[in-house]
Amino acid sequence: MAALARLQEERKQWRKDHPPGMVAKPMTRADGSVDLFVWECKVPGLKGTVCEGGVFPCTVKFSPEHPHKPPYVSMPMGFFHVNVFPDGGVCLSILKEVVPGHLGDVSAWRPNFTITTILVAIQELLSNPNFGSLANKEVYHLKKRSPSDYVQRMKEQTAKYTPRDDE
Repeated sequence: MAALARLQEERKQWRKDHPPGMVAKPMTRADGSVDLFVWECKVPGLKGTVCEGGVFPCTVKFSPEHPHKPPYVSMPMGFFHVNVFPDGGVCLSILKEVVPGHLGDVSAWRPNFTITTILVAIQELLSNPNFGSLANKEVYHLKKRSPSDYVQRMKEQTAKYTPRDDE
């Protein structure tokens, strides 16, 4: 199976070299075996943004058609971000097979994208939301109605995902 071989290679490459502060590892099943099609990841917020200090969990689910089809990426349900659907699904152009023309000249999924490509893009999106591509209208309306309340909610969420010294 090509997808499995590709994911094994990605795991090997990730172990050798990955962005600082990021975590990506295949899920361990209850029986102790490894599921290379589901990766549990952590993405740090970028310095100088309201996400700085936070380490945000996400799950990347690859399909048997990987790398020809994009993975599904999700944050925890209820994650507060304009580009994250209420069910946790992430709205990001590189995770789409085809990007509608109204979004302008943006890239869609390419088979050469790796787990590193995906997580770096998630990190950028979390720290620099795209208000031109709404997944969560509640977040959008709060920012429009009260920018200070929006920033406060973002800071509260970052605090929720900020590792403590005892972890």
